[in-house]
Amino acid sequence: MKEKLFPVVMVLLAAAWMGSAMRAPSAAPDGLRIHEFGRIPVVEGGRLKPLDTVARNHLRIVATKETFKDKEDVSHPAIVWLLDAQAGLFGGREAHRHPVFRIDHPQIRDLLGLQPREGYRYSAEEIAPHFDALLEALKTAHERKESGKQLDVYENQLMEFERHLGSFRRIAEFDIPNVIPPHDGKDWMTFKAAVQMSDRGNLDPYADGWKRMLKAYAAKDVKEFNEAVASYHERLANERPEEVKRASLESRFNALDPFNKAKWLYLVGFLLAAFAWLGWSGPLNRASFWLLVFVYVAHTLALGVRMYLSGRPPVTNLYSSAIFIGWGCAAFGLGLERAYKLGVGNVLASVSGFVTLQIAHILAADGDTMEVLQAVLDTQFWLATHVTTITLGYAATYVAGLIGLIYILRGVFTTSLTPEVGRNLTRMMYGATCFATFFSFVGTVLGGLWADDSWGRFWGWDPKENGALMIVLWNALVLHARWGGIARDRGMAMLAVFGNIVVSWSWFGVNQLGVGLHSYGFTNGITVTLITFAFTQAAVIGCAFFPREIWRSKLPLKAGPEEEKIKPDA
Repeated sequence: MKEKLFPVVMVLLAAAWMGSAMRAPSAAPDGLRIHEFGRIPVVEGGRLKPLDTVARNHLRIVATKETFKDKEDVSHPAIVWLLDAQAGLFGGREAHRHPVFRIDHPQIRDLLGLQPREGYRYSAEEIAPHFDALLEALKTAHERKESGKQLDVYENQLMEFERHLGSFRRIAEFDIPNVIPPHDGKDWMTFKAAVQMSDRGNLDPYADGWKRMLKAYAAKDVKEFNEAVASYHERLANERPEEVKRASLESRFNALDPFNKAKWLYLVGFLLAAFAWLGWSGPLNRASFWLLVFVYVAHTLALGVRMYLSGRPPVTNLYSSAIFIGWGCAAFGLGLERAYKLGVGNVLASVSGFVTLQIAHILAADGDTMEVLQAVLDTQFWLATHVTTITLGYAATYVAGLIGLIYILRGVFTTSLTPEVGRNLTRMMYGATCFATFFSFVGTVLGGLWADDSWGRFWGWDPKENGALMIVLWNALVLHARWGGIARDRGMAMLAVFGNIVVSWSWFGVNQLGVGLHSYGFTNGITVTLITFAFTQAAVIGCAFFPREIWRSKLPLKAGPEEEKIKPDA
């Protein structure tokens, strides 16, 4: 009975934990309705979004987090930071005292006269005394960049810090976001622009409402602030109901933070699958499987909501590609577990889900993850066909590589790789590689058709195009090596693991070159991570070269009749 109930209990606990975050954040009866303020729809970066999203995006840029701690070490949401910054117009200086700027480069700290501290976070007030020295250093860095010279790590970090300061300045000076809804055929405006355009102090009603909210907040008048926010929402709900609904949904989505929660549940699924290796394998593997099914459903629903909010197919940038690749890998893993019931599919689904969502979490630090696309990318048809298809090719190649890792690591370091398990893992690798070859080939061809439509040529040997071709050729090589008998089980595992390097180069590496028509996704600091990842995969491949006699799993040295090579029509 306990064995049957355990999977049910795990799923119910996961549902309760995720469901507890679905309640709308609320303030104390006598407190400021900060979260209601955060639901106000605004436009920034060409996209309608709640003010809460603006605050989270820019605080992530400045502080790498969506919350901050004040000087008393009390944690606050991002919307408080934004409110404090904009209340400065009416006498508030709190935002300048918040230690939100992360400065971990020693040369920049020395330049600003700052002492190292835990967390390396400093306030605008602490930076201000040495601001002239910072401007001089930035001027030198910009001159070097404009002259075509290579910037060193310090100069790159200096320019990144300039971006952080710029985010704070633009919010504090009301350059962003556009908060005044359009009327009389005009576009959304900033509060500053609305004030400048006012006729002798006769403010636009929305601008007047904005002024009332900020003044009340700066004066710490809770009653007036809450009434002003309620009045502003009432006007918006009457005049712009659809925009209010969309902004409110996105604000709730932000508070739920479904991808981050799914990430931790994927990790729990992995731990259950790992403990299954030690004993009580049946209940633990079933609990892992059904927990992962629940997480996968949540992952899918979150993808759907994100698509609705952005109005786009699932993959539009590096962040969304990480979420979608994790979704695809988890689907492969759960399908394999359903078919083979070895626990391997659970490991594949959980590891790929956790790792890709962690990558997405890191990529989110660049700002808005649903930003408006560049003109050449702004096409629903090609985003839904080429990008989605080739991303599924990435996912399938990673699945094959993960199975290869499991094969090698289990064979070299454990006694669990029996001949039957080895054959099943090879079948999984083969199936995943077939899927990967199909999706990557079709996706690459569709990409060529898009290029012909956008640029007038099917192929131009652009780095991104070369990376896509590398994936197709590598998967084809793996299959032909298997069909030709050149690679058997161990050889196929080694080739599949190397496919992880090939896909990672195409996914991230070519963007770091900064050249070509596809260079949209440069990510600071990714190069060292890519090189480290490649070395880890090469190390696993190196382990596979150990003689079979010294592998802990004593597999047959020669293939028996049941281990004949897979034919192309298998």
